[in-house]
Amino acid sequence: MSAEFTGVKFIAEYFRKSGIKHVFGIPGHGNAAIVDELIDYSSDIQFVPIKHEQWGGHMADGYFRANRKVPAVVTTSVGPGATNLATALATAYVDSSTFIALTGEIQTYFFGMGIFQEIERQNSIDYINAMRHLVKRTYLVSNARQLPRILPNAHREALSGRPGPVLIDLPMEIQVEKIRAQVPDPPVALGRLFPDPSDVKKAAQLLLNAERPLILIGGGVVMADAQDEVVKVAEFLGAPVASSFRGDAKGGFPEDHELYIFSPGNIGSLVANKLALDADVILAVGTTFSDETTSSYAPDVTFNIPPTKLIHMDLDPREIGKNYPTTVGINSDAKAGLASLLDILSQLGKKGDYHDSAHYKRMKQLKDQWFEEMESLRTQTPMGIPNAAKIMRGVLPKSAIVSVSAGLPQEMMAQLWVTSEPRTFLSSGGYSTMGFAFPAAMGAKLAQPDRVAVAVEGDGSFMMNNVELLTAVQLKLPVVIVVLNNFGWISIRDLQMRNFGGRIIGTDFKDSVGKVRTPDFEKIVTGYGAEYMRAENPTELSQTLSQAIKAEGPAVVEAIIENKFPYSGPKAYGYWDLPSRQKEN
Repeated sequence: MSAEFTGVKFIAEYFRKSGIKHVFGIPGHGNAAIVDELIDYSSDIQFVPIKHEQWGGHMADGYFRANRKVPAVVTTSVGPGATNLATALATAYVDSSTFIALTGEIQTYFFGMGIFQEIERQNSIDYINAMRHLVKRTYLVSNARQLPRILPNAHREALSGRPGPVLIDLPMEIQVEKIRAQVPDPPVALGRLFPDPSDVKKAAQLLLNAERPLILIGGGVVMADAQDEVVKVAEFLGAPVASSFRGDAKGGFPEDHELYIFSPGNIGSLVANKLALDADVILAVGTTFSDETTSSYAPDVTFNIPPTKLIHMDLDPREIGKNYPTTVGINSDAKAGLASLLDILSQLGKKGDYHDSAHYKRMKQLKDQWFEEMESLRTQTPMGIPNAAKIMRGVLPKSAIVSVSAGLPQEMMAQLWVTSEPRTFLSSGGYSTMGFAFPAAMGAKLAQPDRVAVAVEGDGSFMMNNVELLTAVQLKLPVVIVVLNNFGWISIRDLQMRNFGGRIIGTDFKDSVGKVRTPDFEKIVTGYGAEYMRAENPTELSQTLSQAIKAEGPAVVEAIIENKFPYSGPKAYGYWDLPSRQKEN
């Protein structure tokens, strides 16, 4: 039944009807009517008063990654408040995560006049044209009567197929314009995309005849809830399972399973690189074959495709055959595709106990060797990141959600962290965004309040986003931030050391006379009203982290980490194509 609404009231009613429970935002003149309306819906929709739009976008992104069902909303004002959202939109888009951006816009009758905060020298309100490269779909509302159509369509676009953020740009007068309409229902679920049976049969025959099969999973497995299917296919074939570096692939297969071999690529594992290189057939599911996973496509390092035969299963047909020639392409949702594959494998035949195979025995020998090498990294220095990761894994429950930011936390946690459950390791592995971890952990905690949420940040990254401690304090949100303090941009400093003859500039936090200049994180943290702890050795890290996860509000553990080259970074088993300074003759 239709009723009269203002534009913003209609939007709020749609959010409530759709089960959207969180809106992250900063009030400004461009979205003042939006946030004002949310006051009347506070019993159903929580407005989260963020301190920077980018971090609000990462909160909404982390919120969806932790639940994969319901998106969150970010609202911004017009102009710089809206453009601040760009990096968060790109981060979600590249990693196939999503949120709904609801940005204020100038009045339609001022379009093209160059009024306050309009970008118009090439086109009127060019903001939406700029952002269209970073989102799955943009919507410019030019009349409130469009809202009953745009809202469910944007909602469907955000969640369907390969998820991605959507942008709704809402001019100010339309926010208060009155319409008579019926609030639409949320979009119906579209179901799964099933594969062509003939393609699945070809893949099954290849896999059954393979002597050295390998399964490579990406974020598409987690997106489709296909963990059980991967386990069944892997055990049927006796195939080792590796996960990609990109997105949230970790957790798509239980990493304490005997067939798990961690990640291939530059900072992957010894096991995954060697077995991927020697594989005769690879089944890749929901993965994009990015440079980090493939050792920048260099032959004879991680993959040799061909002669290795590739079966590539993906929801997005554009990914199939994009970076490697494909023997069999299967356009399918991961869960539906793997279930169909398992069914046909069972019909065609069955392999013997994989424990008796030479393939399994070689995998086990390589895993033992790699575990020894990783353990040796922990003894090189008492508080390197390898040791810190082991301590954190020992303290945190298996159900804890851990998020990581770009740099050494992302690199080394991807290499060393053991994840047992899906949606518990959140990494901006595609766009690799500094400052992602803390706000993503906040969003994840709001989505999964019964789970422990821990952000693993570097000191440089935490200097960017610590302003959101105030938001966490306001919400009394019990999220833990572990700051691995190595006093600089050490990931890039190590790159400078390796590739530019040891020449360093701008990466050590030192002044002109060589004195370390680092923030007093205790004063910063307590100044916001959060709890602060410090750990200078493994015992202290274990103790402080155990206390932090019991805190009633946000808690920061500053862990002092080794920064001496080469003990500061990960051990590389592959290759990454980066520039280097040629030696002078």
